[in-house]
Amino acid sequence: MSSRTMQHGNLRMSLPEGWSDATQIVAVGPMEKGFRSSLAVSSEPAAPREGLVQHAARVLPMLRKVTEQFELVAEGPATFGTQNGFLREYRHVARGAKLAQLQFYVMSGGLVHTFTYTQLAERMTVSRATAERLFASVFLGDAPVATPMSPRIRPKGVHFRFMRSIAA
Repeated sequence: MSSRTMQHGNLRMSLPEGWSDATQIVAVGPMEKGFRSSLAVSSEPAAPREGLVQHAARVLPMLRKVTEQFELVAEGPATFGTQNGFLREYRHVARGAKLAQLQFYVMSGGLVHTFTYTQLAERMTVSRATAERLFASVFLGDAPVATPMSPRIRPKGVHFRFMRSIAA
């Protein structure tokens, strides 16, 4: 996918020069004891000549800095389904709740994809299989090529005079 293209599901759009896709995909699990486990997916360009181990090492200090009471549990190479990657497990506190997170990093097409599964720390042991099934279901394939932006395309039924008043 071009760095000037944004796509999720059947949504695909071209971005102007200088813009990049910062889409985060989030899935939530069922409510259990007042909490929903979640899986967040984000992607970023891979740094030149940087592998997954180096990427994980580079982002670890930032992770420690932005999470309260950070505790690294384990990390290392991992494979789920057809995806070879790097798995990091850690615990931290957010809004007074003790959370556990599994981060699975995968590199594909010049991007590092980070899959972050979040669960209450006390439930991670019973929930781990769910996270691993989610990671194993990942497919990273070629995306269709988007067409460049066209300044002439306008939504039907929307008039510019109304758009100006909305933007103001």
